[in-house]
Amino acid sequence: MSRTFIVHGVSVIAGLVALTLSGCASFRAAAPGDPLEPVNRGIYSFNSTFDHYLLKPIAKGYDAAVPNLVKTGVSNVFQNAADAQSVVSDALQLKGAKMGDDLGRVIINTTLGIGGIFDHASAMGIERGNEDLGQTLGYWGIGAGPYVVIPFLGPSSLRDAVARYPEGLYDPISTLSSVPVRNSLLGVRAVDARVGLFPAESLMNQAALDRYTFLRSAYLQRRQSLVLDGKRPKDE
Repeated sequence: MSRTFIVHGVSVIAGLVALTLSGCASFRAAAPGDPLEPVNRGIYSFNSTFDHYLLKPIAKGYDAAVPNLVKTGVSNVFQNAADAQSVVSDALQLKGAKMGDDLGRVIINTTLGIGGIFDHASAMGIERGNEDLGQTLGYWGIGAGPYVVIPFLGPSSLRDAVARYPEGLYDPISTLSSVPVRNSLLGVRAVDARVGLFPAESLMNQAALDRYTFLRSAYLQRRQSLVLDGKRPKDE
């Protein structure tokens, strides 16, 4: 199953969920930047249920059963694929230094790191660019738009949601020709990403009275910081 198919499927599901929730969601006053809050909260509740009963237990089992060395290697492989995507976003943002670093990371880790299993580039002091197409659109002045929660995928903005489709076209994993291998890697990547959220989840459970509001604020602030490369907005 390619990421293209997944994105189309998510769009269909989102439409169905929105139609269903429009008749039963509690229409509280929406927060600024979140005009779809009643629908978003419904999808967030759906995602939380899916996570609680399926994804999180699988991630916990994976985290407990797999040796740390193996888990690190798996995470490195997926991060190497993300670095390859960052090269494209670096180029589109005309960030030559970052593009050189990310390209160097991919070459070093793919060759010396045996397909990205070992992160030699970080050991050499080559920093990760961590760019994506949503950040690229923001870099060129396209606003984030309303906050949206995507079924299965979680928090996003309209801009970032739109960017997911073309970004999937050059995802090294989604473009693999072998369907069983591709689907297996996509599944493992989802589990690996969920394991990586355990520390943040623990923090959110301690700090948040309203998990939805906490997650929305954290997501939007982090994305703004990434678009601005850590700088403050001009109006602050």
